[in-house]
Amino acid sequence: MVEPISPELVLVDPELAEWARAQLVDPPEPEPRPRGASTRRLRPTPGRVTGGALLAVLALAAAVAGAAALWARHDHGSSRPGARARLAAQLEHDRSLDSSAGLYSARVAARLRPVAFKVPGAPTEPLDEIALPVRARRLDAWLGAGRGPTAANQRHWLYQHAWIVTGARFGWWHGAEALRLLIHVDRRIESRWGIGYRSEAVARRALASVEARTK
Repeated sequence: MVEPISPELVLVDPELAEWARAQLVDPPEPEPRPRGASTRRLRPTPGRVTGGALLAVLALAAAVAGAAALWARHDHGSSRPGARARLAAQLEHDRSLDSSAGLYSARVAARLRPVAFKVPGAPTEPLDEIALPVRARRLDAWLGAGRGPTAANQRHWLYQHAWIVTGARFGWWHGAEALRLLIHVDRRIESRWGIGYRSEAVARRALASVEARTK
């Protein structure tokens, strides 16, 4: 009896597959039967493989192998409990970063630039901005001998002035020191440009308020 050709034999060794095909024999023609005998169709001899059956087996083996390869590539271990747990933990960590970014920034600001006093609802001092005393010193250096009272220069001075006063009232780091420097800048503005008296008064009131809250 001739063994059927396995799909592995065809895929691995073509020569052996060719030899196995040569061993296949066609089923013998049925002998004539007398009249009245049973006309049942003859079943193929067990162990014999026809050409159609061989093609079907090969096609099935190729389909199974392709499906297994695609599944392994797509799954890539994600069906393992450990992989699912690691993925879920990573997603939870990424979500927590967004929600904790503001809290982390506030903690860093509190450590690097502690507030002079707490104001309910006041924003935390932004660490990506220079500190209030540094801003006031730069404004003083900006006001050089050739700096005239142009519209652009006045806008720059008033913007920096409002930032320092507002930050000091929020209790930001070294606000009182920055206000003292700002008052000095306002006095220079008054002597050079002839304006700034009301701005100096605003800075002095803010300084009195800050000093009263820090005593």
